[in-house]
Amino acid sequence: MLERIASAVSVFAETTRSVVQLFFGIKMLTISRGEVQRPLKLRDGMDRRVHEDRRRSPVGMRLRVGLWYQYHRATRAGEFDPFPRNQYTRAKIEDALLPEIHKYEFCLRQNNTQTSPSCALSRALDFLWANPELGCNAARESTAVYAINSLAEYLVQTFSVTVIDRRQADRRAAKASSA
Repeated sequence: MLERIASAVSVFAETTRSVVQLFFGIKMLTISRGEVQRPLKLRDGMDRRVHEDRRRSPVGMRLRVGLWYQYHRATRAGEFDPFPRNQYTRAKIEDALLPEIHKYEFCLRQNNTQTSPSCALSRALDFLWANPELGCNAARESTAVYAINSLAEYLVQTFSVTVIDRRQADRRAAKASSA
């Protein structure tokens, strides 16, 4: 008698689990061997990302955002903090942006010759320092975010910028070392 009741309860539990899974897309808690398993959501597909892939965004936008975040990390400056145009600031910004700028390759648009990232950054800083009206807000005050945006804009207009995909090189190196 107890076996029939246990069997009926088991069938009822499995049916309930199937209905819940069908309508709500979640697995119910199951207790097996004294362990409680967490409920899992069913996967709709292979790629469950909510936002589109960042690698497919335009290079200019990636460069601008990457330079800004790198500058912010290195200097702890806010977007609208003053951006004085002096040699100390120039050296500070050059040191701050070098790690990010090395993630890109730069070719001159005129003759398609490759330029080192540090040389491209130096040319962009020269241009920014030579044109004091760039990097200013509506009140003609030089602020950090406008200056960084001007640098990125100059780099994209002057150079053909491509992102270095380091993952491809790492995979090839891993395959070569394992073979």
